Amino acid sequence: MFDPTAFDNLKTVLEGTIYDRDLDGTISITNRSDYVDIATLSRSYSISFHTANKEIEAEMSLKSDLKKLAVELLPGQEENEFAGSIISIIFRKKGSSWDVKELNIFNEQWGKERCYELRTISSNLHPTYCEMIIQFDRTITEDMLSDVEEMVYFTIETTDLLGV
Repeated sequence: MFDPTAFDNLKTVLEGTIYDRDLDGTISITNRSDYVDIATLSRSYSISFHTANKEIEAEMSLKSDLKKLAVELLPGQEENEFAGSIISIIFRKKGSSWDVKELNIFNEQWGKERCYELRTISSNLHPTYCEMIIQFDRTITEDMLSDVEEMVYFTIETTDLLGV
């Protein structure tokens, strides 16, 4: 019998919550990826979507490495705080930068102390776009499944606010 890992359970909640919002018309899913990296024995899952305004795309990602999986799967491992996944959120829009109003929305929604990264991607093949990547400095565990649902709703709300 297959016993799902914390990654599997977190992915199921993230994916289910986002697909429910897609079904009710709140968002439209634009992309999804689910990888198992045999070289590093890691897993990653990401799902992208936009709200009605279509100006801002959000991507939510889960990652779990060998240590997180081993702690959970090997008998005798005591470090259960490592079992789980790392979650990150990326917001994207066309253009070369986020304006002050948008940065204030990020700070109000996610807090000034949150770790984030701003990127601008330029190419001669595609229009320039910018990203805001929000990192969380802790492992998300199965005890935090309701937090994952709340993060989805918060991400949708942020996407709506940015698109106004």
